[in-house]
Amino acid sequence: MKSIIWIRICVHLLLFITLGVHSSKFDVNPVTDDISRLIILRQNIPKDYKIPVRFVPKEEGGMCWVKLNVFYLEESLKDLAHKFGNISSNRKDISIFVQMIQELRFNLGSVEPIMYDFECHYREERWQTARYFDFIRDFLIAAQNREDSDDCDPPPCPTTPYTVTTEEYLKDPEPSALTEVVERSLLSLLFIPLLALVFLLVWKVRSRRNEEDLHQNPGESGLFTGTEGTAPPLDAEISEK
Repeated sequence: MKSIIWIRICVHLLLFITLGVHSSKFDVNPVTDDISRLIILRQNIPKDYKIPVRFVPKEEGGMCWVKLNVFYLEESLKDLAHKFGNISSNRKDISIFVQMIQELRFNLGSVEPIMYDFECHYREERWQTARYFDFIRDFLIAAQNREDSDDCDPPPCPTTPYTVTTEEYLKDPEPSALTEVVERSLLSLLFIPLLALVFLLVWKVRSRRNEEDLHQNPGESGLFTGTEGTAPPLDAEISEK
C-alpha cells in the first residue's frame, strides 16, 4: 500500500514539474498560437506596400538575433498598425503581434547593451508585404525555440555603409482617378497667372517702343500741321480769276 502511495506521489510530482516547465516556457515565448494570423495579414495588405524595417541579418546576429531585432520590430509593427483605422481588422491583428513582441522583450531583459555593440550592423530597408511577414514568422519561430544567448561577439563593422532605399511608405503603384483630376486642375490653374504675366510683359514692351518712336520723330506731326496752315484759301483764288 505504501509503495502505491509513493508511486502516485512521484507521478504527480513529475507531472507538476513538466507542466511547470512548459508554462514557464510559454511565458517567455508568448508566440505559439497566433502565427497563423500572419497569413491573414499577408492576404489583407496589398503586396506592393513598402514597409520600413530596421534590422540585423541573422547571419550577423547569430544567437543574439532575437534580442537584436525585438525592439525595432515592435516599433515597425506599431507604425504599420497606425496606417489603418481604429475599427480595421488589420490593426487589431497587428496589435496582437505588438503585444506578443512587447511581452517577449520584457522577458528578455535589457537589450540596449547588445544593441549598442551591434550598432554598425543595423540596416534600414523597405520590404514588400510578403518579405516583411516572412521575417516576422522567422523571428517568432526563433523566439519560440529560445534561439538566444547572453554572450555574443559582434563581427567587424562593414567598411562601406549600407544603402538605404528611398521608396515611399505604403505607396500605391498607380494613382487614383480622383488624384489625376485634381493634379490636372491644379496645373490648369497655374497656367492662368502665367498667361497673364506674359500678356502684361508684351503690353509693356509695346508701350515702351511706341514712346521711343514718338521721342525719336517729334517733327513729323508738326510738319503736317504747318503745311495745312499755309494753304491759300479757296475763295481768294476764285475772286482773282
